[in-house]
Amino acid sequence: MDGGQQYLPQDRPPYEPTSGVDPIARDAFWQILVELARQDHVTIFISTHFMNEAERCDRIALMHAGKVLVSDTPGNITRERGAATLEDAFIGYLEDATSPQAPAEAKAPVEPARIPVGSGSARLGRFFDVRRMLAYLRRESLELRRDPIRLSLALFGSVFLMFVVAYGINLDVDNLTFAVLDRDQTSTSENYILNLAGSRYFVEHAPITDYAELDRRMRNGELSLAIEIPPHFGRDLARGSNVEVAAWMDGSMPTRGETVRGYIQGIHAAWIADQLRIRFGERAATGPFRLEVRYRYNPGVESLVAIAPAIIPLLLMLIPSMLSALSVVREKELGSIINLYATPVTRLEFLLGKQTPYIALSMASFLLLWAFAVGVFRVPFTGSGFAFTLGALLYLAAATGIGLVMSSFTRTQVAAIFGTAILTIVPAVQFCGLTDPVSSLQGAGAVVGRIFPTTYFVTIARGTFSKGLGLGDLSEAFLPLLMPCQCCSASARRS
Repeated sequence: MDGGQQYLPQDRPPYEPTSGVDPIARDAFWQILVELARQDHVTIFISTHFMNEAERCDRIALMHAGKVLVSDTPGNITRERGAATLEDAFIGYLEDATSPQAPAEAKAPVEPARIPVGSGSARLGRFFDVRRMLAYLRRESLELRRDPIRLSLALFGSVFLMFVVAYGINLDVDNLTFAVLDRDQTSTSENYILNLAGSRYFVEHAPITDYAELDRRMRNGELSLAIEIPPHFGRDLARGSNVEVAAWMDGSMPTRGETVRGYIQGIHAAWIADQLRIRFGERAATGPFRLEVRYRYNPGVESLVAIAPAIIPLLLMLIPSMLSALSVVREKELGSIINLYATPVTRLEFLLGKQTPYIALSMASFLLLWAFAVGVFRVPFTGSGFAFTLGALLYLAAATGIGLVMSSFTRTQVAAIFGTAILTIVPAVQFCGLTDPVSSLQGAGAVVGRIFPTTYFVTIARGTFSKGLGLGDLSEAFLPLLMPCQCCSASARRS
């Protein structure tokens, strides 16, 4: 049954799948074969001695003693033989083949056509043929279409992980819950509390009555901050006496605790300066100078604006490399890679045919990540879209090339997944400028950071998103992306 794609049995002779099967199970089995051939375009080779089964095939070959008697469609074979049924035609061919009067026609051997050795097209066809490469490309595309899990992972896996990772490592600290243990209950203490409650970083909860309640509410995670205002706070402040305000912070997460500490110190200093201005005039609260800080490219100092563009290179390294590695290792594990050894397809044609569909799918995933970063996360894109897209194309070629290299060292799909994930994620996160600049690294970490392609695509992503850069400004980041593509292809060909 000819559907367009061939699946040949590996390391086993042809067998008759319906021999000894009851009629109901046989019909169900043939229904599956027909759906594979007609809907999924799979070529299926069947060996059978039932003529009613042979009539269902698109093309048949009648054999006797290891020789093909005739090969054609069932209808043509019946008509050419002038028989009523295919079985009668088969019997006629068998009688002719076994008849002792059958003349043995001597046929002169046909000499195969010879191609001149000096032909340039012949030499090129031996090493690379676009048609053979496109045949494997089409085959891998059909495999992806029949496997909705892999197809969904290639298209939407990166988008799902972007939501998880971008929000998971968001360093912005706001909407912190706090409550006050006010032992003074004066207008001055209320003014101090309003100074905190009016900040966009804090959300006030019900007041605290005693230390036991303070401890209980901080233990169960209800409060991130507790403020204790001592007795006679307003009176001592008016007299100029030293007054201490206690701030109890949840330090279970050190980074978050340090951020809360900085917020409290800044709000406290602003409140003191405001009180000095009220009591002693404007000049009392003004020092000899005042430092005004302005942030470029990210005026709101929002971590998501910096993290979302950097997450895109991380995800485009992980999933495409894993999928390209699985595409080859799956052939090894199933044994179908033997077909490659029995055909004139070169390794380069095979690898390019395997790699190209995943580059195309990953480019579609890249566009989705770009759209979600701008539309959902509200990250402004200020640079060149062409430069960003070109950088993504080169980067995905390098990422899928790394996956092909990994496929040459692994024999099972599980090993390919774990090996590729570890050898891509660890360098991308630790040494490629995602959290620390590559220029600050030393030793082996600096070497890895300078040769791994994620370093340069992170530069392209952040430059085009936040800094308004174009192709000319980022030319130094594009050139290194060409080297991993060439190195990965050469290494995969040698393997």
